[in-house]
Amino acid sequence: MTPNRRRRLTAAASLLAVVLVGAAACASHPATRSAAGQAAPLAQPTVSLSSDNPVAPPTTPPSTTNSEPSGSTSTSAPSSTAPTAEKPSAPVKPTAPRPNDTASSPGTTHNAPPPPAPLKAVDLPNAAAVDWQPTGGLVAMTLPAVGGIDLSECATVSGAAAWHEQGYASAQNTPAQEDIFGFTDTATATRAFQAIADGLNGCQQTSRDLQHSGGVTTDATVTTTATTAQGLAWARTWTAVPGASAAGPQTNHYYLVQHGATVIVAAFTEFGANPPHRYDTTGDPAVITMLAAHAVS
Repeated sequence: MTPNRRRRLTAAASLLAVVLVGAAACASHPATRSAAGQAAPLAQPTVSLSSDNPVAPPTTPPSTTNSEPSGSTSTSAPSSTAPTAEKPSAPVKPTAPRPNDTASSPGTTHNAPPPPAPLKAVDLPNAAAVDWQPTGGLVAMTLPAVGGIDLSECATVSGAAAWHEQGYASAQNTPAQEDIFGFTDTATATRAFQAIADGLNGCQQTSRDLQHSGGVTTDATVTTTATTAQGLAWARTWTAVPGASAAGPQTNHYYLVQHGATVIVAAFTEFGANPPHRYDTTGDPAVITMLAAHAVS
């Protein structure tokens, strides 16, 4: 074989190899496949829209070589990282003032007398029959910044500089409590005492109005069960309207005494139209005497 013929054969073989490699590359590209074997377009990068954890958009626009899915739009995004959105801090809720806080009752100096020790459970009315037990110790309650303290649907206390409460529960799971209010002076306590008494003296009509509004039979009756120089007592029997009282038939007993700048309100409830161990209200004058002595302690 001559040298010229050998060179021509070598060049032809090299050209054939280039053509075969190019054909294979074209066959593997998605744009050159047949419709039957066409590859799905590449998924586009997604961008999080969450302000809590933003993700930077892709720095390079997606390729336009492949066809886009129907209805999609290809756009390029800035290459800078999206700033993190700051969550606004929750507003600080004002805390209700405590009895000894100077902001709890505007215009008072909080020179309220210290509260007496809580009543012993055995001294509560009907204790021998229902076995009262304290539900914790005497608690300093939070005074409202404005307005009064609702004792029931009928009575409200205003102007107190300190408020303490003791709760009790009977073996039948009925409630009782003692509320001790301290005022800055005797005159303020006397006004509060009279306002409570006025509210409870008018409680029958107040309760019937509530029943009428609540669609409950207007059967409320309120009687004064004790009137002494030391204090007053009342009993309310009614079908209660849900709210300050539990719903249903019941009798609520209220006791009110004052000693100097201290006012004490005690109460307990008997549930049902015919409660077991029904309390005899003829003992209420003695309860007032006991509470008055307790207020001095």
